Amino acid sequence: MRKVDLVPSPSVAASSRASRAGLTTFLAALFVGVVMPARTWAESPASPSAGVDEPKPDADDADSTVLEQQIRQNEELAASARPRLRWSGYIDAGFFVPEGDGAGYVQDYGHQRFPGYNSYNWVFLGDILAPAVNSRGEVADLGNAPGVDRFDSIHSRGAPGFIINEVNLRLDARPIPNAIVTASVNLMPRTGSNFALGDFFDVDLAQVEWLPTESQRTSIFVGKMESVLGIEYRDRKSNRRFGVTPSLIARYTTGTAVGVKVRGKLGQDDWLVVAVALTNGSNTTEQFHFYDEVDSNAGKTASARLSVRLPLSFQAEVGLSGSYGAQDRTTSNEHAMWFFGPDLQASVGPLDVKAAWLKGKAAGDATQQVYQLDLHSGGYLELDAMLTPSWGVLGRAEYRDAFVALGTDRAYLTKSWRTTCGARLVLGPWVAVKAEYLHNGEYGGVPVVRNDVFTSSVVLSY
Repeated sequence: MRKVDLVPSPSVAASSRASRAGLTTFLAALFVGVVMPARTWAESPASPSAGVDEPKPDADDADSTVLEQQIRQNEELAASARPRLRWSGYIDAGFFVPEGDGAGYVQDYGHQRFPGYNSYNWVFLGDILAPAVNSRGEVADLGNAPGVDRFDSIHSRGAPGFIINEVNLRLDARPIPNAIVTASVNLMPRTGSNFALGDFFDVDLAQVEWLPTESQRTSIFVGKMESVLGIEYRDRKSNRRFGVTPSLIARYTTGTAVGVKVRGKLGQDDWLVVAVALTNGSNTTEQFHFYDEVDSNAGKTASARLSVRLPLSFQAEVGLSGSYGAQDRTTSNEHAMWFFGPDLQASVGPLDVKAAWLKGKAAGDATQQVYQLDLHSGGYLELDAMLTPSWGVLGRAEYRDAFVALGTDRAYLTKSWRTTCGARLVLGPWVAVKAEYLHNGEYGGVPVVRNDVFTSSVVLSY
């Protein structure tokens, strides 16, 4: 057997000593190059533990500090260049109890009530959208009017019930500091029939807001956007509305239209606000007789609003708005549709006051099955008050005097008034519970229609 010498030879020992010396040199260099700069940075004058007699950093340390600052600035620029996205929305669930069959009108059989309208085949008395049950303005039932095939989204036939009024999804993005992209979609689960789903959805907003000035007090909107008529468009959504239901004239002013809008805020504290818009059609709601999302004619609708903040000890604003353009749903530019009216809103302590009045007209076109409208007048006064941080109450009084007809086929005569009382409970930043009772009435010879409604809403925001 070969004998192994366990004692290293002189050459091997020298080699081992050289390796240890090299390792020692490497570790020393690592300590000087990494640990010492880190220690110097940690004990710099900016650090609370730094001594007052520390020597100033040398040129290499200064270069390193400048490089770190440049890297930090580049990272901040890259972060600010990324689009900032924010998802939000709400779930609106409710329970409602309608009176009668849930419809807001009755038929004048044989023209007994209003014989002066005997030139129309059918005459209906009341307000088809009066028994609203949610912020969308959907009614408990559209009734069984002859000669029409309507999409009755709730169709309760007078029965009380629970309902998911709306599920809203909203996206806000800011790709650049002076531009905001907004998209809002509403989802409505409803009853289907004949093997078809009843659920539907609508694109509520799809707009770009550009703020071209340094002060960002001027906005240019392009897309499907909110109205400039009146003030109710501001709280048309259930997560922004104090109560549950819209006013009787909201159907004319709160619809979103496709086009372009410019809004400017002027003076100290924005005491003057001017907004003008040019859209495909009017700002009536889509479920009503008058609406064009994709225009049917070459004429566009121009609308504008001017508001002034009053120099009072409390917040108060008065405004005047109107619109004029070719009537929706007709291919002709000859038939105009217009609206105009003043509005007021004020805040006095815990009390908010809102008021609006409106008048409008549209000639109609029987050859194209387009309704005529004569809104003699309509308006409301609403008082909202938060009595405590959690509890609030509301009261609203309103009326609507209008005539709607389709050629000589059918006519709707409305002389309605309504009082609404309600309560609001705020359980936190994301939960609000609301309840309302709507008492609908008629005047001017129109018979009383049993169409009062109790309705409620739980809004879960996210």
